[in-house]
Amino acid sequence: MRKLYPFLVSSGLLLSLSSCWRLVDPIAPVALPEYKPLLMARTQLEQAVAVLPPRDMHNTGKIYLRDPYIFINEQYEGIHIINNQDPEHPQPVAFLRIPGNVDVAMKGTLLYADSGSDLLTFDMSNAQAARLLNRVREAVPELPMPESGIVPTEYQPQNRPADAVVIGWQKL
Repeated sequence: MRKLYPFLVSSGLLLSLSSCWRLVDPIAPVALPEYKPLLMARTQLEQAVAVLPPRDMHNTGKIYLRDPYIFINEQYEGIHIINNQDPEHPQPVAFLRIPGNVDVAMKGTLLYADSGSDLLTFDMSNAQAARLLNRVREAVPELPMPESGIVPTEYQPQNRPADAVVIGWQKL
């Protein structure tokens, strides 16, 4: 048994050292997704804001409650306006089309929403007939990609038309 003991100890050490080598093996790199920006000409962006009939929800984002209404963001497209006077039976009222919209806030009857890099102010005293009061161009940063990724060279800002505004991102 005494002769076997040094063999077992040295074998155990060798086995434990061999497992250390696995810890320093290089880790395979993770491929980052590529995105291209969805662009819209500024004149088209500014003319696209409109109050439309209600529509189905597909890719919702933030929710804002201002009794009796609920405002639900449709990512990059606009805001669903829902009358919640009877919470058992909420009624869609309208869809406020705002290209490039991801955020919404309210103070009193004023609704603030982003449209690409612009900040819009709406009078919501009549939610069925929302009225655009003001647009501040380039008030907020360009819409970021939804997750870490890469923008191929042909889609980077210096290669876009001068009047183009980012209103969303598409995974390639």
